[in-house]
Amino acid sequence: MTAIVIALRRDRNWHKPFTFTVFCAAMTFIVGLRWAFDLATLRFIQTILAAFLPIAAWYGFAEQPLRIRRFIWHLCGPAIVIACSFSPYLIGFGVLDVLLATLSVGYGVCLLIHSLRLPQAVSFNRFSLFLLSERAAGSLLLFSALIDVLIAWDFSLASGEHARAIVSVSYLLFIPALVATMIIASYQLPASKEQESKKSKVTENDAESDVVERFKALMDAEALFTDPDLSLIRLARKLGVPSRSLSSAINAHYGQNISRVINEYRIEYAKKRLLSSDDTIMDILLSAGFYTKSNFNREFSRVAGQTPSAYRKGSVNEKQPIITG
Repeated sequence: MTAIVIALRRDRNWHKPFTFTVFCAAMTFIVGLRWAFDLATLRFIQTILAAFLPIAAWYGFAEQPLRIRRFIWHLCGPAIVIACSFSPYLIGFGVLDVLLATLSVGYGVCLLIHSLRLPQAVSFNRFSLFLLSERAAGSLLLFSALIDVLIAWDFSLASGEHARAIVSVSYLLFIPALVATMIIASYQLPASKEQESKKSKVTENDAESDVVERFKALMDAEALFTDPDLSLIRLARKLGVPSRSLSSAINAHYGQNISRVINEYRIEYAKKRLLSSDDTIMDILLSAGFYTKSNFNREFSRVAGQTPSAYRKGSVNEKQPIITG
């Protein structure tokens, strides 16, 4: 059902979450069959899919292009698992369980670490939801590893007496969490007041000052902030500087990340449109470069201290003559 919703929405980047969701649906189906019929073929297929799950999550959530050489290295883990699955001796000693848990933990930790970096090819409108979904995917991989460890532990101590219960309970938690992760792109979480008040104290050098001045000139001359798909890497290419240098310069000068700086440009543009035109708020937020009304209202309140409607209404009231007597 989640895959169908993602496909129907036809978002610009819908292919990766759609593919990952279908993969998880197929794996869940195989897991159900394996615990219902316990056939050797189903156990083998389940093992292979479990080995590929961390890789699917990495390419489904991390901002990584598919490169053949890197992908071949990613296949090493599943290849080892497949080779070991043909050895009853290794299976009996729980080697497969250790390998699968290691893959899940490894990729889960990598996703969490990767989410600490500033995504370069993701539009500024999608920063928060991109990082949130990436962290959720990493956490789910760690949870998956915990499930594998619990099942292996049960088989070693109780001959698998509680394995079915462990699978059932864990999937009752895992599946809703997975669905929430896949549809998380529909929501944006507001920043906490503590994060709002924190400012960077990194000093600027001459090179950073030059980058900032060129950035300001570009924003004033071409109003690139009105592009809803504007990303760090596209902006850096426009300025002819490395993306990391641009991000560092903006952080040092403004004391906040480039996503918020771009949104402040958008809000200032929207404020002028609210005062100078009778266009609807929806038309104004779209022309300013925002995707959703919720994100626009949140950022407008952060910058202006009030909602767009209140800002426009207040400006109208100020223009009304005061009648006395």
